[in-house]
Amino acid sequence: MNETFVYLSIGCLVLMALAIPLAWQRIKPNRFYGVRTAITLRDEAAWYRANRVFGVAMLLCGAAFFLLSALLGNWRERGSPAISVVLFLIAVSVPALAALVTNKGGEA
Repeated sequence: MNETFVYLSIGCLVLMALAIPLAWQRIKPNRFYGVRTAITLRDEAAWYRANRVFGVAMLLCGAAFFLLSALLGNWRERGSPAISVVLFLIAVSVPALAALVTNKGGEA
């Protein structure tokens, strides 16, 4: 199995696990865990909205990481580490950008 894929998969699974309570809106506003911006720390509704969007997007993007890796055969020993890295960066960036856009737009 491709070593890069294994390490990035572990990271993706950890991020997906951390996203579940955020998607379910179980995490109260705090300075340690969740989408923390000036707006989300000031406004509780913005906190829950941004963290719900981030959590759901992270779960979907994490699932897409594994699905695309399977379809591309990237998990195999001869799979491309570069493709794994790009897929992981997309899986991490899209939820963060979605949460920030939601935060600025004010609606989920």
